[in-house]
Amino acid sequence: MTERLKKIDRAILELITGILVFVVLCQLVGLLLPFDRQKYAFGLWSGGLMACVLAVHMWKSLNKAFLCDEKTAAKIMSGGYLIRYLLTAAYLVFLFYTGAGYVLAGFLGVMSLKAGAYLQPPIHKYYNRLFHETDPVPRPLEEQNEVLEAEK
Repeated sequence: MTERLKKIDRAILELITGILVFVVLCQLVGLLLPFDRQKYAFGLWSGGLMACVLAVHMWKSLNKAFLCDEKTAAKIMSGGYLIRYLLTAAYLVFLFYTGAGYVLAGFLGVMSLKAGAYLQPPIHKYYNRLFHETDPVPRPLEEQNEVLEAEK
């Protein structure tokens, strides 16, 4: 299992794990609240799924933009942002008109993308322990060393 996880890009793996952790915590809190638990769960989990889709789309857009010049990268990133924004709006409108789930629970699920980003540092440490890895110690590049020595 760990070998399979190692093959996934670490950034997206850690982000999706953070999304799932946040959604599970929100689901546990939702068990204590007095409203339709099925509608809450559907809105929350479908929003969490939407957050995972948005995270993968963002990751692909970033990877594509890194390979381009500055102007093309800006167009790719702004186009990707617009697509993600429209997908989120369409999802929330779908929840509103179908009544399949609570819109606020769906919004909370989509916002798990943000929470997943904030949870990334402890999740990164967890995966380092799971994979028996350590982060490299940051060192200046050789060019920076030459500049620093010339300044002395």
